[in-house]
Amino acid sequence: MPENSFNSWEELRQAFIDNFIATYEQLGNKYDLERIQDRKNEPLHNYIRCFSDMRLKILKIANDGVISAFIKGLHFHEALRSKLLCKRPSTVAELVGTAKNYADVDDVEKLIREDVKGTQQNE
Repeated sequence: MPENSFNSWEELRQAFIDNFIATYEQLGNKYDLERIQDRKNEPLHNYIRCFSDMRLKILKIANDGVISAFIKGLHFHEALRSKLLCKRPSTVAELVGTAKNYADVDDVEKLIREDVKGTQQNE
C-alpha cells in the first residue's frame, strides 16, 4: 500500500477487516443446507457431494435437521426419496450410506442404458 494511505488506526483496522471478510469463507446454517436441491438429469453423486460440502460448513445441526433437508432436496431421485421416507435413517452416516448405494446403482443403470443404446444403433 502507498505510504500515508490511512489517517488513523481505525481506517487501517477497517481496511484490514474489509479485506479479510472478502476472502473468508462464511459458515453455513440450516437454511443454506435446505436450499441444496438435486437437478433434473444430475447424477445423484453430484447432489450428495454438494449437500455434504455444505453440511461441513455448518457447525451445529442435529441429525434430524440434516436428514430432513436431504430428503426435502430430492426432487428427481424418487426411488431414494421414497426409500428414505419409508425407512427414515437415524444418523447422517446411515443417510449417506443409503444415498451412495442408490447413486452407485444409478451409475450402473446409466451405463447399461448407454450400452444397450449403442448396441441397438450398431445393428
